[in-house]
Amino acid sequence: MNAAAVQRLERYFQQIGEVLGEESRRGSFALYAMGLLGDGERKSVEPLAARACPDPERVGAMHQRLLHFAVDLKWSDRDVRRQAARDALEAMTQQESVEAWIVDDTGFFKQGKHSVGVQRQYTGSAGKITNCQIGVSLSVATRTEHLPVDFELYLPECWANDEARRREARIPADVSFKTKPQLALRMIERAVEDGVAPGVLLADTAYGSSSDFRARLRSLGLNYAVAVAPQTTVCRLNAKGRPGEDAQSVSDLALRLHEGGGFRRCTWRQGTQTPCRHALPFVASSPQASHCESRSPFSCSLNGATENPSPPIASWCPCQRAGRRSNSSVW
Repeated sequence: MNAAAVQRLERYFQQIGEVLGEESRRGSFALYAMGLLGDGERKSVEPLAARACPDPERVGAMHQRLLHFAVDLKWSDRDVRRQAARDALEAMTQQESVEAWIVDDTGFFKQGKHSVGVQRQYTGSAGKITNCQIGVSLSVATRTEHLPVDFELYLPECWANDEARRREARIPADVSFKTKPQLALRMIERAVEDGVAPGVLLADTAYGSSSDFRARLRSLGLNYAVAVAPQTTVCRLNAKGRPGEDAQSVSDLALRLHEGGGFRRCTWRQGTQTPCRHALPFVASSPQASHCESRSPFSCSLNGATENPSPPIASWCPCQRAGRRSNSSVW
C-alpha cells in the first residue's frame, strides 16, 4: 500500500476505535481486519492468528485472543460498517458524485453443513444449485468506482426454524427468516437513515419483481431502474402519479412500445468480439406492478431478435418529479 492508503487505514482504525471502546478490543479488531484483508487464502481465526504472530510459541495465545473477540465480545458490526462506509464514501465522492445504488446477492461456496445459512441453493457465482451461503449486498457507485456499504447474510427457513442449529451457531434470537428483497430493503432503509448520497437504485428480477420492494423504494423517495419478469402485471401512472386502468403484462407493454418505435439501442463499451448493447425504452414510463414474485427467465422478444433472449425491461420510477427523465449515465 502507498503512503496515502496507509494514512487512510490508520485514520479508519482510529475512528473505529472510538466505536469499539476498550483498547484491547481495538487491537483485536485491527489484527482481525488486517487478517481478512491480507493475502492468505484461509480466513478462519486459526490461520489469521498464525499469520499475525511471528513467534510460533505465542500462536495459541493469539488464536484465543482473536477467537474471544470474534465470538464472545459484544460489539456492533452495524456501527463498524457505518463508520467504514462514511470514511470510504468521503474519499470516493471527492472526485465524483454518487450515481447509483446497486442491490445484488452473492454465493460463497462451502463444503460442509455447519456454516450459518449454508444449504444447497442456486447462486449466480456458480450458475447452478450448489452447497453455499448467500449474502445480499448494497453497493454505492460513482461513474468510475463502486463501494459495498452494507451486507446481510441470507438465513434460509431450514436454519431460521431449527432451534438446535441456531444454538450451535449462536444465531441471535432477534434474527429471523427474511426474503432477499426484505434484507435489501433493510439495508436501503439504513443507508437512507445514515444520509448516504442517493442514486438510482439498480436490481435484477429477484428484487424488481416484488411489488412490495418497488413500493417501499417509492415511499423512500428513491428513483429506481429494476428488472421485472415478463408476466409481471403493470400499468402506467397518470400525470398525478396514480395508476391507470390499462393493466397489462410487461411483455405486452414491451411489444406495444416496440411496435411504436419506443426502444433505442444503447452501447456502453466495446466487448471482446462485439459492442455491448442494450435496448431501453425511449419513453419515460412509470409502471406500478401488481404483486408478483416470479423468477422466470426472460423470453419475450423486444427488439425483433429471435436468436438471443431479449433484455429485461427496466421499471423506472421518477418519484421526485413525475414525468421527468433522469439524465444519469446508468440509463
